[in-house]
Amino acid sequence: MNPVLGPLIAKGRTAEVYALGEDRVIKLFYDWHPNHWVRREIEIVNLISFLPIPTPRILERIEINGRTGIIYERVNGPSLLKLAAKKPWMVIRFARLLAELHTEIHKNKVNDLPSQKTALINNIQQVDSLSPELIESVLKVLDELPDGNTLCHFDFHPDQVLMTDNGPVVIDWVTAQQGHPLSDVARTCVILKFGQVPYGSWVMHMIINTWRKIFYRKYIKRYLELHPGVSKEIIDTWMVPVAAGRLGEAISEEREPILRFIQYHFNY
Repeated sequence: MNPVLGPLIAKGRTAEVYALGEDRVIKLFYDWHPNHWVRREIEIVNLISFLPIPTPRILERIEINGRTGIIYERVNGPSLLKLAAKKPWMVIRFARLLAELHTEIHKNKVNDLPSQKTALINNIQQVDSLSPELIESVLKVLDELPDGNTLCHFDFHPDQVLMTDNGPVVIDWVTAQQGHPLSDVARTCVILKFGQVPYGSWVMHMIINTWRKIFYRKYIKRYLELHPGVSKEIIDTWMVPVAAGRLGEAISEEREPILRFIQYHFNY
């Protein structure tokens, strides 16, 4: 028997999250979502569960009306994004917290996740909105950047951190890879600069767009404070191939600003 879905908690680009009683939630993927992506998410989350990172455990995989679902233990608390939308005067504090959490994630080394650099190369090669000349230029930049085996969330932004009574919890590890930590920082920067929230009222979007630049600057500033050997310039360099890879996700609202960003870097 299928479980009775409770209230809708969150809605993203690939799935909806519903409550299942007091202690569980179900991440219900849209029917177009490939099954091998679901299997990968389960494998990654089970791997992450052995690391010292607070994240919800997977309890079960089920099918509901042709849609695949993963049942997670429920974590009660608003996301950093929703908190910042309600309390914009705390944006600086939240941005610093995001950088501190990112630093904690990057303390972990892994050897069983996909290579982030390889995935970026494959994604960039398939971006049809970039000319062959730009693709070649972007890949040259990426080739000169280092690789690594640091745990990278690769979709780390304020909506992926839930604030609970016991502290922050990091969610949604489906994009996790191993690579260089600054590639992960660059991905967060690209999302903060160009990403669009796929839910919420126009008022919420207006508030988010108002503090977006401040959040971005304070996140970077705090990360650099925690990593004195890192420069803003190298993060900016990483942002070029990372932004190009983001184009492969075909998010229409982001396409033009990301294209302009990449073209500007190469003086196009």
